[in-house]
Amino acid sequence: MIGATIVKDVWLLLRDRGRLLSLFALPVVFIVVFGSMFKFGPDRGTPRPIAIWHATGDSRGEAIERALASTPGFTPQPLASAGAVRSAVAHDEVGAGLVIEEGKVVELVIDLGAPVQVRGPLQGALTGVVMRALAPVQLPPMIEPRSPPGIAKPIDDITSFQVTVPGNAVLFGFFIALTVAMSFAHERSTGTWRRLLAAPVPRWQALLGKLVPYLLIGLVQLAFLFGLGALLFGMKIAGSVWALVALTVAVELCAMGLGLLFASFGGSERQIGSMAPLVLLVMGLVGGCMFPRLVMPAFMQKAGLVVPHSWALDGYYAVLVREGTTIADIAPSLVALCAFAVGFGLLGVLRFRFER
Repeated sequence: MIGATIVKDVWLLLRDRGRLLSLFALPVVFIVVFGSMFKFGPDRGTPRPIAIWHATGDSRGEAIERALASTPGFTPQPLASAGAVRSAVAHDEVGAGLVIEEGKVVELVIDLGAPVQVRGPLQGALTGVVMRALAPVQLPPMIEPRSPPGIAKPIDDITSFQVTVPGNAVLFGFFIALTVAMSFAHERSTGTWRRLLAAPVPRWQALLGKLVPYLLIGLVQLAFLFGLGALLFGMKIAGSVWALVALTVAVELCAMGLGLLFASFGGSERQIGSMAPLVLLVMGLVGGCMFPRLVMPAFMQKAGLVVPHSWALDGYYAVLVREGTTIADIAPSLVALCAFAVGFGLLGVLRFRFER
């Protein structure tokens, strides 16, 4: 009986093209868009152009231009005049520019009204380029970046897709909770749920039979997105594949518990469809699915810990970015996700009304 229920729900979901598009196609669109917008690591194929002007034969200008050309991630874009550099920055043709006039301090042309998270790194990097080019004596390196003990080394050439693939996978992976709740609402309205309860099976088995097919679909969804990320977008797995699998299962168990909680509130499909997506989007936003928590203000990073999405993304970031990550290394994320899953599930069971 339970097997027939599972097969039936899987078949119904496979016939719902709109739901399949939202679970499989829409995340791919988001991954492509966000992966193209954000840069989280060195993109050696497209160095950032920096407008520059200096008089012909100006030794300072030529030294700065050479230093800029040798700096990874930047490429000099010589322009005809100082005004042309300022105009290019003002019209967002380039992010910044350098104007080197004889006898004057080097002018860094940059929008001082831009957010400090955007302006600060660029301003600091270009200041370093100029100082290195104009130093009368080439000093040995005075600082060497190193990760502290206990933090694994990241893989080389981290691309934006190392972050956007798991971010959107978690965001849309939790949307299976909406599908679960909508399924319960639909079966209540059509009387199918009442007929299932009349069958000679314990009610806990009937409830489990409704959740298992969506758990399977959710696992297939995340496997598809991570597989596509690896094959099409060059996403790498720096740690253990088993850690990735364990984390994915924990995410889907959490999503099932949340779906049962949504279903416990009852209501029609329209009511659930107007409430649940908003909750899921807010959870995804706070949890860092759309904008990485690493660049959020400190209070927002702490606020993100109240939703399972942030724990899932912390675990995925470790597995995908840090070499040698094992299941033990992501234990905090796994424990937190399982705690959320149990909490959502218990609250959903306590609130659930079989005879509604």
